[in-house]
Amino acid sequence: MLTEKQKYFLHPGYIFVSKEPHLVSTVLGSCVSVCIWDPNLSFGGINHHIHAKPLKKEDRSSQFGSLAIPHMLKMLVQMGGIKSNFKAHIVGGAQNPTMSSSTIGKENIAIAEKILRDNYIQIITVDVGGAMGRKVVFDTQTGELAVYKVNSLRESDWHGN
Repeated sequence: MLTEKQKYFLHPGYIFVSKEPHLVSTVLGSCVSVCIWDPNLSFGGINHHIHAKPLKKEDRSSQFGSLAIPHMLKMLVQMGGIKSNFKAHIVGGAQNPTMSSSTIGKENIAIAEKILRDNYIQIITVDVGGAMGRKVVFDTQTGELAVYKVNSLRESDWHGN
């Protein structure tokens, strides 16, 4: 029997992890999302980090990839996931054409790649960089990923459709 999956819109700076099947969407510019799932147990999660690292040591927020990705891995393991089975997608990190000197996107990509490599997580998809924004839909059960690229992000992209 085919059942409809729950839908969730992930806002910037947050993490979503669930054992229940969800279609999680988010919208990315220079931000990066790391999608991780355990294909053997059919569940996973996604983050949406805004910056690679906090500027101040006391900043402890999931808006920073250096904190969000390890925390998401910990959450998945606490829910029964087996880290050696995890697979990952890295998406986002576009260059804002109005801020050509900004390196935020590149830094966000680099921190995601480093943490996944350091944790021996297999990276399946890397859809990063460029100048286009992305709307992402991640299936936490199957690990399937849809990426819609747009020249500019619209207000309507920020709704959980």
